[in-house]
Amino acid sequence: MTLASALAEFSAGLRAGAIPEAVRRAAQWHVVDSIGVAIAGADPAETSGVALGRAAQAWRGIGATVLGTGSSARPESAALLNGALAQELEMDDKHGSSLARPGSTVTPAVLAVAEERGATIEDAVTAIVAGYEVMIRLGFVAGKRFLARGYHTSSLLGGFGAAAAAGRLRGLDAARVSDAFGIAGTFASGIQESTRTGSTSKVLHGGWGAHAGIAATDLAAAGITGPDTVFEGEMGFFRTHLTPIEGELDWAAGADGLGTRWHLPDTAIKPYPCCQLLHAFIDGVKQLLAEGLPVGDIQRIRCLLAEPGLTLVTQPAERKTQPTEPHEARFSLPYVVASALIHGDVGLATFRPRALSDPDVRALASTVDTGEDPDSDYPKHCPAVLEIEAGGRTWHKRVPYHPGCPEAPLSDDDVLDKFERNTGWLLGDDARKIGAELAALPGTATVGDALAMVGGAA
Repeated sequence: MTLASALAEFSAGLRAGAIPEAVRRAAQWHVVDSIGVAIAGADPAETSGVALGRAAQAWRGIGATVLGTGSSARPESAALLNGALAQELEMDDKHGSSLARPGSTVTPAVLAVAEERGATIEDAVTAIVAGYEVMIRLGFVAGKRFLARGYHTSSLLGGFGAAAAAGRLRGLDAARVSDAFGIAGTFASGIQESTRTGSTSKVLHGGWGAHAGIAATDLAAAGITGPDTVFEGEMGFFRTHLTPIEGELDWAAGADGLGTRWHLPDTAIKPYPCCQLLHAFIDGVKQLLAEGLPVGDIQRIRCLLAEPGLTLVTQPAERKTQPTEPHEARFSLPYVVASALIHGDVGLATFRPRALSDPDVRALASTVDTGEDPDSDYPKHCPAVLEIEAGGRTWHKRVPYHPGCPEAPLSDDDVLDKFERNTGWLLGDDARKIGAELAALPGTATVGDALAMVGGAA
């Protein structure tokens, strides 16, 4: 049996009763988080959100809600826009060792298809679990190789996860879901160059994965076929994107434990609106500040992390040291560490244009030196090592786990705090209460009911 066939049989055959309660609850919290980060992306204070809002108006139609915009569109277009909004501020969830980001790919696809079809929360959660498990397992096959090549997993792997989820919602049989995987392989794409320049096209990657998955299932249902060797084939997805392949791909991990080992709960909900590689550094800075680090006496800052992430957040050096664009700053280790030291935390305002010109932050960022961490277990975790010379001594901090991972999980209250920060501009004083109500919706409620609570327009 090919990997596509195995994943298709799993996703097409998954039933709500087969999903452990803890996995189902985790999935519903991830939905709350994804809705919140998409609404944050639509905030008129965010330049990319304004652009995506214009696109939402241009594509306006009947079908599914475009979060935070007061618009609706056909499901595949709404999924593209919601996925882009969810990934815009780098706050969408992410699974560690697979590098998968299903919250901005699988979830927008499910919300759009489920809303159009009048599906229940139980239906949507079942589809989301299928999509997360498929996308994450495909990430296991390649490990960190896609990132090392300059690809982005959201649009590369996201279409497969979204196809699994949309196929499950539409009731496609395993053969048609396998066809959808083959079609999604044709759509797979996504380059990281925008992280080096500050341009915003990378935010589209989550949306493209969601869009591609829906389109693939629509085409498969209509009779277009796809190769069931889309993954293992000589001209298939992995070999065309990764040849020459260093080492051996982990094919067994692609289907190992399907239906018994669940990876969705291990997916990190991110607390900060920037690249996940930087999150443990922010926590490390906050710990050092609590220990009395004298920021005004800092002479030198050294930060260690693993490749290929090190290059992603430090190169090109002149741009990453003094970023001038919000998206550039979200991938800047010097800027984020300096901002955390000066202001004591990192939040949405950290990456808005006015903050990028802060002279104190820019001066401190210029003192940051970086190197490779030989003890890192990346990509399973995104650890941080900080060495800061200040006040006549060297302050050292190693943070082994990025916040949100299984070893350092966010609490339900943390997720609601984040939801409130992200949606307060739209939902006002009721934001936190609405987030809690979304998390508590019964399986018999509809996705349309959920989206109406946050201003659904469809």
